[in-house]
Amino acid sequence: MENSAVKTIDRLVDLLDYFTQDHDAVSLAELSEHLQLPKSTLHRFLVSLESHGILRRGANDKKWRPGYHLIVWGSIAAENSTIREIAKPFMSELVAASGEMAILTVYHAHEVICIEMTETNHPVRLKMKVGLQRAAHAGASSKALIAFLPEEEIMAIVKDKGLPKLCTNTITDVDALKAELAQIRKQGYSHSLEETDPGAWGVATPIQDWTGRVVGALGLAGPTLRYSDDKVKEYAALCREYAGRISTALSTPGKHNNNQ
Repeated sequence: MENSAVKTIDRLVDLLDYFTQDHDAVSLAELSEHLQLPKSTLHRFLVSLESHGILRRGANDKKWRPGYHLIVWGSIAAENSTIREIAKPFMSELVAASGEMAILTVYHAHEVICIEMTETNHPVRLKMKVGLQRAAHAGASSKALIAFLPEEEIMAIVKDKGLPKLCTNTITDVDALKAELAQIRKQGYSHSLEETDPGAWGVATPIQDWTGRVVGALGLAGPTLRYSDDKVKEYAALCREYAGRISTALSTPGKHNNNQ
């Protein structure tokens, strides 16, 4: 089963790579020859990709072309790559100013993904991995992102993922979550205390692009032994400052570092 799945992925990559080699429209026969697959087997594979928007078939020439879903994936990858590169130097400054780990996250498909992090040198610190997917309803960074989504999208998350209890203080009631998100919109930052992991707390603020759209969240996370109400306010102000600087850099072509 595993070998079959790997072969399918390899076949998909080989197919998509073929379209990058100056082949913008390809016939079934040409693809069959390139992939060394029988036309009947390949046709079922292509139709399945078409149903997901990964490929599309020309109405007149019946040739296969890249589909709209690749544009969506490409735009997400490009946007995340840009914000990561812009945010890195600011995140280093934020860690130096706070002494805690800085986290850059984005929202995608009812989940929140860590796309960059800068560790602290503090001997007692939290662990986080780039690429880690987290629940959208719990944790400072997650709440800072979904607070600015349309209400129908928030409810779609709840319907799809539910509100599972992940730790001591996870919000598991939809009305309580709505009230929390309203408060975040009002104050401009979110904070959490043992919502996702025991012994962890954090604060986060949204990052906006030049249109005002929230495209990410910048957060600080640390162990609860360094938690206090004063630290929440201090770190929220720091996150807001640096998120604003990242937003400015995103909106200013060519000024992608904090020295310009």
